[in-house]
Amino acid sequence: MDQKKVGQFLKELRKEKGITQEELAEKLGVSGRTVSRWETGTNMPDISLLVEIADFFEVDVRELIEGERKKEMMNNDIRETATKMADYAEAEKGRLLRFAQIIGIIGVIVLTVVMIIQSINYEPSVPSFILTLLTFVALVLMVVMTLYVTGVLRKIVKGKFSTAIIVVVIALFVIALKRLMAVMLLLGLMFFDVARPMSSVDGVENYDKQYFVKEFSGDLATNFFLFPDDLSETSAADFHYKYKVGLLDTDASFFLEARYSDEAFEAEVERISNVTCTVAANDTTYTQAVMYDEEMYNYPAYIAMDGYGDAYEYALIDEDNDRIIYVVLSYPDYVKLVKYKDYLKKDPTAYVLTGSTLENFCIYAVRSYEIPDIEMYVRYDDSMAGIQQGS
Repeated sequence: MDQKKVGQFLKELRKEKGITQEELAEKLGVSGRTVSRWETGTNMPDISLLVEIADFFEVDVRELIEGERKKEMMNNDIRETATKMADYAEAEKGRLLRFAQIIGIIGVIVLTVVMIIQSINYEPSVPSFILTLLTFVALVLMVVMTLYVTGVLRKIVKGKFSTAIIVVVIALFVIALKRLMAVMLLLGLMFFDVARPMSSVDGVENYDKQYFVKEFSGDLATNFFLFPDDLSETSAADFHYKYKVGLLDTDASFFLEARYSDEAFEAEVERISNVTCTVAANDTTYTQAVMYDEEMYNYPAYIAMDGYGDAYEYALIDEDNDRIIYVVLSYPDYVKLVKYKDYLKKDPTAYVLTGSTLENFCIYAVRSYEIPDIEMYVRYDDSMAGIQQGS
């Protein structure tokens, strides 16, 4: 079969009728582009359309297939056979379309449910963003395919579908696009936040406990109770701290290594061992003392906070050298803090926390079940009357 010859023949027949490609397409229920492809020989008409095309141009089906006119006309038997073939092909095509329609509708429903679940449980990260983006793209493609196989897309293209539905579809697309743009912006900010280096401050001349409490107590959930008010009683000291205020949390590490005279060392250890914090709420007060531990660290430790909100505050007691190491950590990364490993927990995996960190030990917060009529965690607030640091 010479497709180009057939296409040229169809073109001649159309011109004889004095109609355009669009007008022919309208009569046959196809697109103008489909007719154009027939006439250029790129594609051939579907077998189910051959009889209809032949009747419209008043030619023999065999003439269409061979691409030229014949003197004899198709006899009734041949025409009946071709008609049955066309009916069979149309029925088979209908069954396949119905199956595709069902699969398309189920696919749209499933992907919509997946998209909703992902939105509810969304946590900003690269894998989550890529998964959400791919789900959205798959949903859009599935919707387009379903509209096509159900014939709705053709009606939309031809302007025969309700304008309201088109507006709704566009609105949903815009909403989804805005959400994706927001997620992309958030991820961009997060990437920038992760790449941004921590600010670093060194030297005892930069030690200012009041400033630390004012600037960091809210983000780090600590009030530096274990740290000395000043370094006047020390014989030598070394101080370093790093911090980075992020979009979702603040990463920080404070290390104060202080040496004392024998007498000053004993007095400081006495002070640390008696540190308490009183939390007040609804005329009820609750006082918690620091925790003493000899197992978790390389030195005996007095602990004010151990993982509450991923933050830590403790003082390590080096009796052999009259030395105390004061530490505050927020979201510690053991690898980045490896130079201070002697002052960290013996087990690096202990910093990998799961579940709610608000259940972890902290003298600055009281769980709701420990104070009647309180339905939340109550934090220490030095602006509240009756709140004081024990000594």
